[in-house]
Amino acid sequence: MRFKPVLNAMLGAALAATVASAAAARAADDANPFTGDPDAIAEGKRLWAQTGCYACHGKEAGGAVGPDLTDDQWVYRPTDATIFKAIAKGRKGTNMVGWSSSLTDEQIWKVIAYIRSLYKGDPGKIIW
Repeated sequence: MRFKPVLNAMLGAALAATVASAAAARAADDANPFTGDPDAIAEGKRLWAQTGCYACHGKEAGGAVGPDLTDDQWVYRPTDATIFKAIAKGRKGTNMVGWSSSLTDEQIWKVIAYIRSLYKGDPGKIIW
């Protein structure tokens, strides 16, 4: 019976390591693989125009019916994963519709790369 606390500690450490590893893998998956890539940004700009994102967010993403995407004033924490989900699935209770049936994951990431390239907010608030 004296081994039970040691066994519990070992199992607890193994579980914690597994959870930490899974969280790190998930975070890596949520990072935009195209951030800063000039070719991806150009493609994102083309997709922005093709899908009509400008109709709500303005030609240069400065806002219109939809919010300004170039500043540092966001309702939701503007991580790559949050923006990806909003574009793919839409935003309930708003005019933002989901685009996952029209755009591939890669195309959505490129649109996000384009949006990021337009950022005019405080550099200290960048979280991507």
